[in-house]
Amino acid sequence: MKTSVLKDHPARPVGAAVPPWDNYYSEHRIEAKGNGWRGWFDQKEGIGYNRHGQIASNQRLMQERLTNCGIKSRWIDCELMGMRERVGLGTILIIDCFDPANPKPLAERAKEFAHIEQASFALPQNKLLRMPVIEHDKCAEAWEEMNQHNRGGLLWEGFVMKKDDRYPAIQDPSYCSLEWHKWRIL
Repeated sequence: MKTSVLKDHPARPVGAAVPPWDNYYSEHRIEAKGNGWRGWFDQKEGIGYNRHGQIASNQRLMQERLTNCGIKSRWIDCELMGMRERVGLGTILIIDCFDPANPKPLAERAKEFAHIEQASFALPQNKLLRMPVIEHDKCAEAWEEMNQHNRGGLLWEGFVMKKDDRYPAIQDPSYCSLEWHKWRIL
């Protein structure tokens, strides 16, 4: 694998101290977290990277699905499903997007991929979808439904809670972004 010279790496959520249904997260965007391989696609260069900044082993799939998908930001943050569990094989879930030349808050970035269909918990194969957004007061229900789809394997890991802030890219892929929190189902 070729090592990249990336300055930034995809946001990596830190473990949450309280569950997503806690009032602390009432003003956050809450998304279901898929159990796949993290990818970061550079639309300018047409190169897919893994979260460690190396060229991704499945970059061709990223190129095929993400090139000309209608997202304007340079970087597309995504999860490649079916890599750990066979469910959803070939499906890419959009997590976020990022443009270092034009940083935007989350609400503005989310508009860039709002045209992409939101994934259901019954994940299909070979699709381009975006992560499911969960209403704060529906987190407990969503958890139950996610667990129903986890029978026989771990398809949905839990939740990611994001502040409406700029994309929290990290410099070192072993560090976590304090602006994003993760609550695991396990």
